[in-house]
Amino acid sequence: MMQMEEGANEVQLRINEEKTKYMINTRNKVRFRNEKHLQVYNYEFERVGQFKYLGSIITENSDKNTEIKARIMAKTAVITQYCPVEIKNRI
Repeated sequence: MMQMEEGANEVQLRINEEKTKYMINTRNKVRFRNEKHLQVYNYEFERVGQFKYLGSIITENSDKNTEIKARIMAKTAVITQYCPVEIKNRI
C-alpha cells in the first residue's frame, strides 16, 4: 500500500476513500461475514456486495441471476421508451 501511495503522489494522484470500495469473493463466507470496512494504514474502505465492471454486474457469490435480471430490466426500459403501445402489450 505504501508503494501505491508513493507512486500516486509522484504523479499528483490521491487515493479517494469515498470512491474506493472492496469486495470479498470467496467460498469461506463465514470467516468474513462481519467485515464491513477494511483498514489499511490511514485509509478505511467500504465493503460492497456487488459492483459494475465494464458493464457487467459482479457479485460476492458470483450470482449470474443479478446480471440477467439487470439486462432484462434494461431491455424492458428501452422497449417501453421506443416501441408503440401495441408491441409493449405483447411483451
